[in-house]
Amino acid sequence: MRIEPPHSAWRALAVVARHHRRDLDAEGILHAVTGDRTAGTPEAMAAAAAGVGFEAEIRAVAAADLGAWAAGFPCLAFLANGQAVVLLRCRADGRVTIIDPLATTGAPLVIEGASFADHYGGTLLLLRPGAATDEAEAGFGLSWFLPAILRERALLTQVAMAALLLHLLGLAVPVYFQLIIDKVLVHAVSSTLAVLTIGVVGALLFEAFFTFIRRQLLIHATTRIDLRLSLKLFGHLVGLPLTFFDRLPTGILVKHLAQAEKIREFLTGRLFATLIDVTVLVVLLPLLFLYSFWLTLVVLGFAAAIGLVLFLVMPVFRARLSRLYAADGRRQALLVETIGGMATAKALALEPRLARDWSDLSAETAALRRGVASLSASVGVGTGLIEKLMQVAIIAIGALLVFDGGMSVGALVAFQMLAGRVLGPLSQLTGLISEFQETLLSVRMLGEVMNAPPERRAGQSGARPPMRGHIEFDAVTFRYPGVLRPALDRVSLSLPAGAVVGIVGRSGSGKTTLTRLIQGFHAAEEGVLRIDGVDVRAIDLAHLRQNIGTVLQENFLFRGTVRDNIAMTRPEAPVEDVIAAAELAGAADFIQRLPQGLDTVLEEGGSNLSGGQRQRIAIARALLRAPPILLFDEATSALDPESEASVRANMRRMAEGRSVLIVSHRLSTLADADLIVVIDDGRIVDVARHAVLLERCDIYRQLWQGQSA
Repeated sequence: MRIEPPHSAWRALAVVARHHRRDLDAEGILHAVTGDRTAGTPEAMAAAAAGVGFEAEIRAVAAADLGAWAAGFPCLAFLANGQAVVLLRCRADGRVTIIDPLATTGAPLVIEGASFADHYGGTLLLLRPGAATDEAEAGFGLSWFLPAILRERALLTQVAMAALLLHLLGLAVPVYFQLIIDKVLVHAVSSTLAVLTIGVVGALLFEAFFTFIRRQLLIHATTRIDLRLSLKLFGHLVGLPLTFFDRLPTGILVKHLAQAEKIREFLTGRLFATLIDVTVLVVLLPLLFLYSFWLTLVVLGFAAAIGLVLFLVMPVFRARLSRLYAADGRRQALLVETIGGMATAKALALEPRLARDWSDLSAETAALRRGVASLSASVGVGTGLIEKLMQVAIIAIGALLVFDGGMSVGALVAFQMLAGRVLGPLSQLTGLISEFQETLLSVRMLGEVMNAPPERRAGQSGARPPMRGHIEFDAVTFRYPGVLRPALDRVSLSLPAGAVVGIVGRSGSGKTTLTRLIQGFHAAEEGVLRIDGVDVRAIDLAHLRQNIGTVLQENFLFRGTVRDNIAMTRPEAPVEDVIAAAELAGAADFIQRLPQGLDTVLEEGGSNLSGGQRQRIAIARALLRAPPILLFDEATSALDPESEASVRANMRRMAEGRSVLIVSHRLSTLADADLIVVIDDGRIVDVARHAVLLERCDIYRQLWQGQSA
């Protein structure tokens, strides 16, 4: 990927990253960016820095004040023309030291302060490395959500202030009733009634206004939090190794990921609101004690009874909820699997069997859900009864106090209303414990994803050497997780750059595993795999895969146009390059016959194309980036004889200047290969040309004769 001068900020960011001992370059940072790759704005660079493990802060600083920010150097200084430089130092004599990222030497430059001020745009991007121990090492928990929430602390503080004001305004109605009963009705003072009524109406209007403001602020804050969390979650997800997705069913994975929103809702919704309400007790409880000491004890006693009920049912609730989530995950996994394999299900007439499986899982889920709902309903009825008994107790005991002259009727009514405001937060606080258990279960489920180690840590990179395609296996052994038998057993193999190499063997012999190691999907358990003399484990994974064009037996096409899918790895590619890649892949003819040609919109997975057409688009996609290494893993298996002949005829053109590895069961497609590797049971049996293997390799000869027959 070439970085043009307008993107000097990307190079400047790489310079600062290397200063902090982060092995990153501009291309590696660009690859990690999820947003706009063309902009070099402070906002775009701050987002990019966060994506590679830095904490970034944008500051508007005048040229005369730069020296006051020396603690944040080196940093990015944005110029008036949109470029960026690295600001290293502000000297006592007024001169500044910078690095121009577009300069060929990259050496520091000392320039006059006045000259720099003439070009300086007034904005700095301050960078500091993130915590040395990342979340994966610390373990996933509720604290994972806190940074995104704390970034909205200004908004959340405003929400809290609005909530506290609402609670104070809420005192207006109880006091209004007390004054009406004790003063207005007793003395029949209509003027006082009018004043009090106008006052309470005003208070209610203010309460409605601040309720609206509070909800709008909370919606704004939670929307921003959700956006940050979703980007962070998705970034971790796509950074996980392929083995993670191989072992976890898609439906269960989706169920786990959905827990993020539940956890966020708990933290910024129920927990936040309850904590605010509980703080109001600091005002309300003393106020209740001022009304009546004994009635306040009654309220606290009933609140304790509600807490005891919730505490007793909590273990049962947690166990039932855990079983429900597990069953619902299995049901969702079946749904995703059925939708993905619908063509196979219909071809094999499996609809009745799948319907039975769905019915069984749905019945299990419904029964468990009924158990959870029944328990929740029972608790709700029980706590509701306790609240009503509390109201009866307040009225009964309060009436006795009124008889004895201990309080007025108006005070009793006001106390009754205020008691509800006190019992609410206390009930919420005890109920919060039950909801906290549910949230912990969600944390555990999401933790299965978030605690999985990524392929490469944020801020870590690797070597980005130029590649020619010389591949060397040196005594490589590899086992899949949980399998004792090695998929590759001490494989030693040298494949020269620029060669067309075929890889053959029986099913399960290790052919695809060989290509997966080359792509960095797995790491060798023993031995070393080198590309052009460099250990694959030392090469930046993105750089490695950008230099390998891969075509599989089943290739996924994304929703979008044909051109979008071919240019997926080079979105900026001109249409001439896209057409050339399509012609080389033998796809140009059928693309021209499509309703809108390259602009024809493909359905998800390319379902409106035939298997052979999808395969040729995948080949064109691999060729467009002009990688030095091409991997064809049964890439021609879905092609008809005519299309396969077209691909074979173009194979030498495809192979010009690059190494090509072809895994195929069709030995006829490999007859012209420079080398053919025969693999069996994870071991290399022989390596030679087609004619030589027919003479000396029994396995190859048997495979050839079987297909010839």
